[in-house]
Amino acid sequence: MSTHRSNASGLVLAITAGCVTPVYPGDLPLSDNVVDWRDEIIYQIVTDRFANGDFSNDYGANLYDPSAYHGGDWMGIVDRLDYLETLGVTALWISPVVKNVEADAGFASYHGYWTQDFTRTNPHFGDLSALRTLSDEAHRRGMKMILDIVTNHVGQAFYYDINQNGQPDEFGIGQGGEIVPLAQAEPTSDLVRISEWDPDFSAAGISSWTSLGPSGRAPVVFVADPEINRVPPYPELFAAPEAYHRKGRVTVWTNPAACHCPASGCAYDDPCRRQQELEGDFPGGLKDLDTRRQDVRDALFEIYARWIDVGDFDGFRIDTLKHVEPEFWNDFCPRIRKHAKERGKHNFFMFGEAFDGDDRLLSSYTHGDGVDGVFYFSQYYDVMRGQFSSDSPRTCEIERRHCNRFGCSADPCGEGGPIPALYDDTPRPDGLLGFDGRPLSARQVPVGFISNHDVGRFLFFMPTTWSQATKRQTLHLALTYLATMDGIPSFYYGVEQEFSGGNDPANRETLWDPQSYDEQVTEGGALVTRPKRYDENGDGSADAAWGPYDTGNPTFRLLQKLIGIRKGSAALRRGDLKFRWSSRAATGDDAGILAFERSTEAETVLVVLNLSPAQESHTRFGAATMAVSFAAGAEVQDLLDPASRFAVTPSGCQTAGGGCLDVTVPPRQARILVVRR
Repeated sequence: MSTHRSNASGLVLAITAGCVTPVYPGDLPLSDNVVDWRDEIIYQIVTDRFANGDFSNDYGANLYDPSAYHGGDWMGIVDRLDYLETLGVTALWISPVVKNVEADAGFASYHGYWTQDFTRTNPHFGDLSALRTLSDEAHRRGMKMILDIVTNHVGQAFYYDINQNGQPDEFGIGQGGEIVPLAQAEPTSDLVRISEWDPDFSAAGISSWTSLGPSGRAPVVFVADPEINRVPPYPELFAAPEAYHRKGRVTVWTNPAACHCPASGCAYDDPCRRQQELEGDFPGGLKDLDTRRQDVRDALFEIYARWIDVGDFDGFRIDTLKHVEPEFWNDFCPRIRKHAKERGKHNFFMFGEAFDGDDRLLSSYTHGDGVDGVFYFSQYYDVMRGQFSSDSPRTCEIERRHCNRFGCSADPCGEGGPIPALYDDTPRPDGLLGFDGRPLSARQVPVGFISNHDVGRFLFFMPTTWSQATKRQTLHLALTYLATMDGIPSFYYGVEQEFSGGNDPANRETLWDPQSYDEQVTEGGALVTRPKRYDENGDGSADAAWGPYDTGNPTFRLLQKLIGIRKGSAALRRGDLKFRWSSRAATGDDAGILAFERSTEAETVLVVLNLSPAQESHTRFGAATMAVSFAAGAEVQDLLDPASRFAVTPSGCQTAGGGCLDVTVPPRQARILVVRR
């Protein structure tokens, strides 16, 4: 089927032979921009909250309502490319670009995930011309473009007419009679509250009900409310009930008993849980597409192939990966790769968001011909939240997390035997290539992060007992880890400004709003809001006021430096990873120490972090020091603090081979060490 639809506002004017000729963006040539995705620095942007460059599309915007559109758009990103270039960003991941249902339950669709029309742009962000301008300007600066896409669901487009009265209701059933309410196996007369917009999951499909009991499959009623663009989805296929599973919303996350699981939750592969996740509506009434149907698969392929053509995108970040069956990705991804290659893009990258901390589930999506890699949620939960934000870190847990990806001959924490690799090491046919032309597997390209739009900011989850200085040190330490670890680092907009909002929508601050930079402090027993300040010149006084797009604050400068170090080192971008030291206890010489090498044939970089909150620690335990690849007699220098240097000795190592190195690291600090030349 064809999804092409004219959009006069999206035309680009080309002047040829004295005439003005309209050129559709999809007819413009595409660029081939990527040498090796491991070289890239991804910066995630919530378009509505990053920069406002076109005030003409600000209808309905309210800067001080966190649930409303704020006015950010694609021309705003264009206006701030200098800022991103100064930081060192090389790839922009932008919010979904398609037209949405405007609002639902008092919230606006500023995030972009409530699709109504897959073929038109979201007018709050701009037209096709503005989108292509952003893409072209980014590419001109060497930046790549990643589009956030949704294949799992559409916005709140219809309701289930359970009581068959022709209108969406919330009502109670079950009082005074023995019936079987939705999703229950035993008769009961308990009162059950039902929302026809968002009923609980039923494996058999949502049924109609009367006071006497069930009365067949509930009709699906698409809404026609143009005022908020709640109208049948487009293309027309998605305006048919058969295009959806029609089984109601996922309930097992908050009510494991719905799948007869313990209160702690269902196993990742529990059949009942997986059925809900694959066939259920996303909570909030986002209607789940039946992606098992070939016509649905074909339509979604054509839609997103078209967006590559009109937007010149270099990759997709795929939303709600675990809510779509792997067979869909085995169909969709190879076709997208083939289309991209035919259009001249030879390294089109697709990574998926499986919002789960279980490596067994995440890794299951790395097998087959589907996505190239995953958004590394297991690392986020176990490492960023579990270790960096801990008062008693055990860094062997960090090493063990990586064993799940690559496999280990023994448990780094000494609590078990060999750990098998869960992630697939088989490159995709026509998939990603490295700088040397060799194919890359999903093990090599996880996309790491310390926060994103779906979780609270990294600073938000730190213990309230920590001082502001400790919190900043920990943020800097986590950024250092992310910038030096293997895979592809992704930084969520505002991390460079120390944003600290909690869960959605508090984690989607407005970057240009001065109030986003305020802090609350206690003065004279009263809570006072004031602009944040920082030490600009290193004299110990907070002499600079923090403001929008600030490039002088300590976290911007640190991240800028880290990105520069990564860019300047092939080993940090593409090198093999080898752990050299991790600690199993919160006490001892090596408490909090994590050390790993990144190596190519030409270069080795040693990264040593100390996660201990108060102790200066060493890469030694008793008399045994850390073995390294550096030759005995070499002197290594810290790229973060060039005055710090350490000698590699010939003896005293914990294990034989190479030189021996005792590195001292202050609490909550890091060293990036190279041989001094």
